[in-house]
Amino acid sequence: MTETNWAKRLEDLVIAIDPETTAFMRANANAVQRAVEGKGPDDGTADPRAGARMVVNISSAHVPGFCAASRDDDPHAYKNAYDLGKYRLGDSPPPALLPARVIVDRALPIAPLTAERIYFGALELNGTGIRFYGDICLVLARGKVDGETVILDRNSYDLIRSPIREIIDGTANPDQTRKEQAWRMRGLWKKDLGSMASHKVLSMLGVRSRRCTTGQISEALRDDEDYIEILRDGSFNAKDLQEARISAPEAGRDAFTADRLSSGPAPRMEVLLWRERRRKAEEELRLTEVPVSVVTTSGRVKD
Repeated sequence: MTETNWAKRLEDLVIAIDPETTAFMRANANAVQRAVEGKGPDDGTADPRAGARMVVNISSAHVPGFCAASRDDDPHAYKNAYDLGKYRLGDSPPPALLPARVIVDRALPIAPLTAERIYFGALELNGTGIRFYGDICLVLARGKVDGETVILDRNSYDLIRSPIREIIDGTANPDQTRKEQAWRMRGLWKKDLGSMASHKVLSMLGVRSRRCTTGQISEALRDDEDYIEILRDGSFNAKDLQEARISAPEAGRDAFTADRLSSGPAPRMEVLLWRERRRKAEEELRLTEVPVSVVTTSGRVKD
């Protein structure tokens, strides 16, 4: 399989129309790589609590179970779809009936690992991950992602979505083509993260003769559900976390709900339910010695 040379791909991107713009593109690429390393624009050394992290989002309803399993030293405290018994890779129905996750997993560039060993996460700097997957963002501590961990420059589900899906389905051997496409998306945490992250940010922000700020970098690295995907070998528990994060909108809604409880009108039942779930989740996380923070900003965002 042909693996992408992310340093070369980044170099091709930063060569702009005129020397001044090229210089800004190079400076911004360097700024992204510094941010990933935990350095600000003027910092000589990295902040050990800053820099790129793998994050996963989990529903607050499931956080107490994760914390209890962590306190019991369960090696699979955080569970993937195979741990939960949703899928298996042995005997299977015809390809047209395969679950989407299994189709994608068969194409992942992770050999000699198997999909059952993979725990998916997203690259994050200062935010709260992909809230679509859950309202609590678990942040793995520095050093908890091995340097040889496979990363993808996008969501692996893009392999079965337009327009890549149509390209794959139009070939003589779609399964093989899907694997080849996955290899073109592939990099390694230690070797390729800086170049891959820089390429993504510059592609998002476009050609410009202005410096990127840390906030712009953070937001471009994880924009809604557009992110760099991390394929971690093995599960983790609460001891592997740096912290848990709650978004400002969720915290604000909970505060608004508390105000309505005291002064009316009464909040809807489902709003009260989720407020109680987040309260219980934070209680369990703190009991398991995991700090909890509310993210109010992704950093400096103005030019």
